[in-house]
Amino acid sequence: MANQIEGVTEQLLCCAAKEFLKKGYADASLRRISEAANTSTSSIYVRFGDKAGLFSAIVDGACDDFLKMCEEEIEIFNQNNSEMPFDDMISYKMGMMDRILDNIFDHFEAFKLLSSKAESSAFSNFIHRIAELEAAQTQHYIQAIHNDALESGRLSLSLLQTLSSAYWMGVFEIVVRDMDREEAKTYFLQLKRFFCCGWRDLFSPLP
Repeated sequence: MANQIEGVTEQLLCCAAKEFLKKGYADASLRRISEAANTSTSSIYVRFGDKAGLFSAIVDGACDDFLKMCEEEIEIFNQNNSEMPFDDMISYKMGMMDRILDNIFDHFEAFKLLSSKAESSAFSNFIHRIAELEAAQTQHYIQAIHNDALESGRLSLSLLQTLSSAYWMGVFEIVVRDMDREEAKTYFLQLKRFFCCGWRDLFSPLP
């Protein structure tokens, strides 16, 4: 059976990634992918179901790995550091930068496909999932340090979700703009500085 031929699946994934990067999801051709992999389109249908399944097979692992990293970091923070002062929390979060960049550059091609070559809903869903985690952690932190940002109305849950989404959209501009590691690190620091100033203002009582 075709799905038992060694190496075909890996070759299809490699050729598909190149096709999606070149043509985008909508214009990618399963025929061209199968020809490049020296097999038939039926091999794609057997293994992946359809174009969407093939695309998912390329990007889902990167998404799951990134989400798992975020969940692990949030759990560690909530268990051990959830009451630390704001400035210490910012420093702690800065310490995650290299791990986030490592993950992005380890899966750069997959995130490039997801962020700029996919149907918009695919990337939007991924960002939404990360933003929900970020917003929930921020809400937990606000409550843990007894800050009145939400209670006073300086911050709403809708704004919290919007800011979380905007931040992560900003992070993944690293792949949209094809930054190298050094450029990405400088950019990431600037992005964090901008958002830290905003959060500091929201956390502080109005004069």
